Amino acid sequence: MKLYYAPGTCALAVHIALIWSGEPYELVKVDLASETFKKINPMSAVPALEDGDSGIMTQADSLMNYISASYPDKQMSGDTCINGKQKYNQWMAFISSDLHSAYGPVFNPQRCTIKQDEDSLANAKASASTRLRIVFGVLDKHLDGKEYIVADRLTCADPFAYIMTRWLTYTDVSIDEFPHVKSHFQRLAQEPAVIQAETEQGIR
Repeated sequence: MKLYYAPGTCALAVHIALIWSGEPYELVKVDLASETFKKINPMSAVPALEDGDSGIMTQADSLMNYISASYPDKQMSGDTCINGKQKYNQWMAFISSDLHSAYGPVFNPQRCTIKQDEDSLANAKASASTRLRIVFGVLDKHLDGKEYIVADRLTCADPFAYIMTRWLTYTDVSIDEFPHVKSHFQRLAQEPAVIQAETEQGIR
């Protein structure tokens, strides 16, 4: 599989899933603004994954599910019973939609206001803090007494949440406000696949 990535983005979670698969993979670092990458993904977003005849695939949660389904023996998506699958899908959806979207004003404040002056963009970016505290509060409560997000072992939901917790450094929201999220983040930071992926992306 060939993973198109930019360092420190959601592609990191997919990268970690590839490492967990135990199979060889290729990394391609891209310039999101380049015309070359726009031909691969017109949305100019990573991750994008290429796997033989499957062509170019996008969307981080979808790609992790694809890798998980490709290597079911690695149990990257939690318990296989219907309740286990529901819990996994629920938290993947929460991370992908609620948590990820809360960062919209942080990384793309120009999309959140019709005024494009410096003060308006700064205010739009600052507005993310309220929503981030709500969604991280939900995750923090869920992680109380748990080491991992679903089941009793690592799944793709964990590195997916890890990378978004990592993004808190771009905001005025402190990880110290969420002690259970912080413990989860510190635990994931010591996971060998996380260390390998961050090293290969040059962010550790």
